[in-house]
Amino acid sequence: MLRARALLPVLALSLIAVSACSAAEDPAPTASSPAATATQDAPAADPSATPDAAPAFDGAEFTVSVNGSKVAPRPAVRKVDKGTKVRITVTSDKDDELHVHGYDKALELKAGQPGVVEFAADVSGRFEVETHADHLLLFTLQVS
Repeated sequence: MLRARALLPVLALSLIAVSACSAAEDPAPTASSPAATATQDAPAADPSATPDAAPAFDGAEFTVSVNGSKVAPRPAVRKVDKGTKVRITVTSDKDDELHVHGYDKALELKAGQPGVVEFAADVSGRFEVETHADHLLLFTLQVS
């Protein structure tokens, strides 16, 4: 009981401080107040955005990795419609060159760094996508 009585003055002072703070707050910050400035300068947060997010690619994306003489995913025929935008990302464990036959697209690959080539698949047919140094077939692009 004595402890409760000892806390009454502390509780009373806390209530007075809280009511004084709320009375001192400005309900509508002015343009020169820090609260207003921070709100006006900060852009609206986009909940779907992530830091350093690349814009979505509107086309067919193919990602391949080369480790030794192993290609992942395993080489296969990858089909796209004529006129589709194509993005090929290749990461190799050693320096090499990527080549897309028929489109004459070439890209120097640096070991461990993803290399990206993009183009419009506007020529019909089957085209090998390979590395030059090791002559590895990454996949066959079929455009129809």
